[in-house]
This record gives sequence, C-alpha cells and structure tokens, in this order.
Amino acid sequence: MRNRRFILLALGCASIMAAQAPRYVGAGGCASSNCHGGTSAAEESVSRIWGNEYAIWSLNDKHAQAWKVLGDPRSKRMGEILKIADPQTDAKCTSCHAVGSPERSRSDGVACEACHGPAEKWLGPHTQRNSHATSVANGLIDTKNITIRARMCLECHQGTKDKIVDHDLIAAGHPDLNFELDTFTWAQPIHHRDPKPAAGNTMPRVRNWAVGQAAALAEGMRLLAARAQRMWPEFAELECYQCHHDLRLDSWRIQRGYGGRRPGSLQANLARQEVLRTVIGVLAPDRKGPLEGALGSVSAAVSRLSDSGAVARAATAAAAEGDQLVARFAQTDFKPEQARAAIRALVGDIARIANAGPHAAEVATMSLDALTAAVAGQSQGAQAAIAPVYDYLEHPSTYQPGEFANLFRRAAGAAN
Repeated sequence: MRNRRFILLALGCASIMAAQAPRYVGAGGCASSNCHGGTSAAEESVSRIWGNEYAIWSLNDKHAQAWKVLGDPRSKRMGEILKIADPQTDAKCTSCHAVGSPERSRSDGVACEACHGPAEKWLGPHTQRNSHATSVANGLIDTKNITIRARMCLECHQGTKDKIVDHDLIAAGHPDLNFELDTFTWAQPIHHRDPKPAAGNTMPRVRNWAVGQAAALAEGMRLLAARAQRMWPEFAELECYQCHHDLRLDSWRIQRGYGGRRPGSLQANLARQEVLRTVIGVLAPDRKGPLEGALGSVSAAVSRLSDSGAVARAATAAAAEGDQLVARFAQTDFKPEQARAAIRALVGDIARIANAGPHAAEVATMSLDALTAAVAGQSQGAQAAIAPVYDYLEHPSTYQPGEFANLFRRAAGAAN
C-alpha cells in the first residue's frame, strides 16, 4: 500500500510538471551566429530566414528597449503618481514591457519569445526540416498565421483584462494605445521575408492590414466587455475629447457638435473602428449594416451610465461581428483595385473620421501608409508625402479636424 501511494504521488507530481507552461529561454538562445545572430541577411536563395534577426532586434527594434524605458525619468514619475515603487519590477508594467524575457534577463525587454512563444520545448526541434507543426504543438506561436499574429500583437498594443492601460495609467502619463498591424510590422523593423503574392492572396499586405483592422475591433470589444463586467465606467473606454477639450467657442470639439446625443452623456471611444466603418463598404459591403448596428448598440449602451450589463452584452455582440470579419478577411483575395478603392473611400470620408479626433486620424494615417505601400511599394516619394501627416499628429493638443483632413487629402494625392 505504501509503495502504491508513493507511485501515485510520483505520477501526480509528474503530471503537474508536464502540465506546467513552457518557460522562456531568453533572447540569448537565438543569438548564435549560425541561427539568428548573423551580421547580415542571407540571400533568399540560400536561406528561408534572414539569419540576422537577433541583430535587427537588439540594435534597431524598440521592443529591445521596452524594459529600459521603465527606468527613465518619465516612467519613474509615473510610478510615483501611481504609487508604484519600481516600474521595472512591478507586474503592471513588466507584463508588457518585459514579456518574453525570463526573470534573470528582464533587461532584454520585449524579446523574441514575446512574439514567438516560450521556447523551452520548441527551441531545439524548430531547427529541423519540416518541423513547423511540431514546434507549434510545443508552444511556438504561429506568426505566419496573420489572425494569430494580429491577436498576439494586440495583447499589449491594445490591451487585455490582464494587460492593462487604464485611465489612471494614461492620466499619469502613459500614451494611449493605438495600433495598425502592417505599419507597426514595418516600423518594428520587419525581420522576416516579405510575404509574396500567391494564388488566393494577391496582395498579402492588404490582407494583413484588413485582418488587423477587424482584429482590433474584435479584441477591443472583448476588452470593453471585460471592463464593463469588472468595474464600470472605465474612462479609458470613453472618447477622450468629450472631456479633454477647450470650452471656448472655437474648440473643434464644440464646433463639431453632438448630433442626436445629449452633450453631457458618455460617448464610447470608437476611434479605432472609424476606419473600418469607412472601408467596410469596399471590403465587405454586406457587413456594413451589421457593423453599424453593432457599434450603434455599443454607443447607446455606453451612454446609459448605469447599465454596465448592457455595455458588456453590446460589446460581446460587436466582438462577434469582428470575429466574422477577421475570418472573412483572412480568406479574401484582395486585388489592387480594392486597395485603391479603400484609399478613395478614406479620402472621401476623411472629414467624418477627422471629426472623431486625433486617435481616429492616426489610424487613418497608418491605413493610408499601409495601403499606399501595398499598391505602390515602399517608395521614398510616398513616405515623404505621408510624413507631414504623421508630424502633424505629434501635437494632439493643437489638432484641428479641418487642418488634418486637408493634409490627409494632399498626402493621398501625392502618394497615389
């Protein structure tokens, strides 16, 4: 009996150990010169990977500086305001700023495994030929799958119920979160082979952009639902400029007016969805009505301050609409004319988007950038045309919708 108990205990411990999540190895595990630590990119005819990904990350990628940023004066001041003793060790900060790095090497910041998954079980096997499926089964995140990649990026770049940039954090000085998948991928900078056009995927970058827009809707609505169920209202989910605007007559916010909404009622922050609302008529016209209905229900529920349950239900329904669009766009063969039509739609609707505020304007600018690059390539001329729009958005306190809209139209005309 005693031996039997011992055996059962041992088997139980083994089962627990097997069920434990795989651990981070650290960026150093990818730094070998014959793996990802080369000094220059390999020719595509020689290697399916560049081979210098570690150098790109460590020298040029802001992710590598994410933990160090937590020690600068601005971060320390934010910590003081929020009563965080040390931002470099507090989970509220490190859950995003040091994800992918084991405890012993937090200074690596957002390292390889943040995006590719804890490597303890797949690091060795993934070097073998035709090992991708096995590596994914062992914990490798399949970033080749654009839906998985978009949702993974959004965990930090938009937030989850556990990775939180709330109103307190924003008020203390943290930038509000905004994201566009294709633009952020290239700014990272890109460290993988640019996906090639293929049968059924004529314009991979347009697909990436479209899936990113739909995923931002789905995950943003899930976050709103979680917040409504936990603590409501969470002011980070409300339109910033309904409160943060000048009360003088010439304020753009007052000039815009309130439509059919009571001026003092709460307004949902739909800035990240304004571009999708515009281009849905080009990308999936049959979903325009359902999308508008879902977002309208969210807005109506948020305006009724006391009914957090209605907010959660409306947001959950809107997330389901986003999921449908993600699945659809991930299979859509986007053609150049659709990309050009999306640009024309943005230009035609830019006054409405601009009136939704600087955050919506930012998504529109990144979308113009992504679509232009997909149609015309990453040309210096197009980049120079769009640069003044980005520069303008660096100063949201002086934002004026009319000024932005004019800059946007000028940039779209010059870049296309």
